Amino acid sequence: MGEMLEGGGNPWRGMVFGMTNRMPWSDNADPRPIWKVWDDFGMNGTRMIGYWVENNPVKSNNKNVLATIYKKPGAVLIALASWADEDVRVKLDIDWKALGIDPANATITAPEVKNFQKQSSFEINDEIPVPKGKGWILEIRKDKSTKQTK
Repeated sequence: MGEMLEGGGNPWRGMVFGMTNRMPWSDNADPRPIWKVWDDFGMNGTRMIGYWVENNPVKSNNKNVLATIYKKPGAVLIALASWADEDVRVKLDIDWKALGIDPANATITAPEVKNFQKQSSFEINDEIPVPKGKGWILEIRKDKSTKQTK
């Protein structure tokens, strides 16, 4: 966890490795908003599958944007972090069967996290904007509502 000490570390890259910083010396390094996402998602009992695991069911189409997941039945939390030299747009390559989620009934959302990200939602085939040196925490869940066909 020493990597997270210098200036509060990089919280997006930290999430890819399952790390947050310690209680801060400044508001910009406050880990409590990320801890709240963990609590709201229900991290207890999830299975972490790092970007380095060959059969990780969620990958980005950019070798410089890494994805680690935290999986539980019916939901997955995705930590995306960029090492790209510029802002990029990525598509997620998702093995829906391995996640146990039907893509026709799935939602992808980014919860609001203070000093980290704004609340957003994405379609399963969207390109996701990833700023240089940053990333996302995304949630994929089974959508309990019935989607209407167009």
